Amino acid sequence: MNTKLTVIAIMLLGTWMLTTSSMRDPNNPPTGNTGAPNETTCQQSSCHTGGSYTGSVTITGIPDTVVANQSYTVTLKQTSNAVRGGFQLTSLDAGNAFVGTLTAGTGVNIGTGSNSRKYARQSTPKTLANGSTSWSFTWKAPSSANNNTVKFYFVSLAANGNGNKTGDNVLTGEKTVLLAQPVASQEPSLADKIKVYPIPANDVLRFNLGEASNAKLTLFNLNGQQVLQTNIQSGEAVPVQSLLAGRYVAQLSIGREVASKQVLIVR
Repeated sequence: MNTKLTVIAIMLLGTWMLTTSSMRDPNNPPTGNTGAPNETTCQQSSCHTGGSYTGSVTITGIPDTVVANQSYTVTLKQTSNAVRGGFQLTSLDAGNAFVGTLTAGTGVNIGTGSNSRKYARQSTPKTLANGSTSWSFTWKAPSSANNNTVKFYFVSLAANGNGNKTGDNVLTGEKTVLLAQPVASQEPSLADKIKVYPIPANDVLRFNLGEASNAKLTLFNLNGQQVLQTNIQSGEAVPVQSLLAGRYVAQLSIGREVASKQVLIVR
């Protein structure tokens, strides 16, 4: 009799394990799945598969230039034809190190990955209403960042809401911003004095250096790689026809001051 009970108990345990292995706890999902460098997404890692939902994931509340040590309220929004949604976000500098401070909001939890990166993620998933849902939390800019750039990597799970790992897919997004130091007085900053033209640029870039006559120009792509470095005169034409179309960060050094400006090159 005891042997039969043991066999039945083992069979029930096996059935429970088989059932729960196909389920996924939607609360506080595993970190490290934003699609950032050296990361996958939960779809690429086969955590969730088989979905074909379409839509987008965006963040608002973060301007193109953020001020060091200033806090921003971030709203991450999924717009899609899915039933349920979750999300995950991290912020990295040009050296792919985590920068900033994330603070939880309603329905949002902050987790730490094995790579010491911090992540904002849903503490509970949400059901889409009229084709969208969103979460809000706080991000505080760091005091400094590699190459004065911060890149946000974020994903949102577009799910069917049945609690299983199948029939779901992810929507991905990225946003790169410049990091500026706070202005201590009403005196215009170096970045304010420098003007970039034409916007967008094609074959050449020019910089009006304000009161300065010359500067050291270093151009980085949005991956933080240096693609050009030269000394320039105010208004001088800087050839850029060999560069790929896209956005770049121009770093200009004048004396002991450094300013960063975003430039756009088109073809």
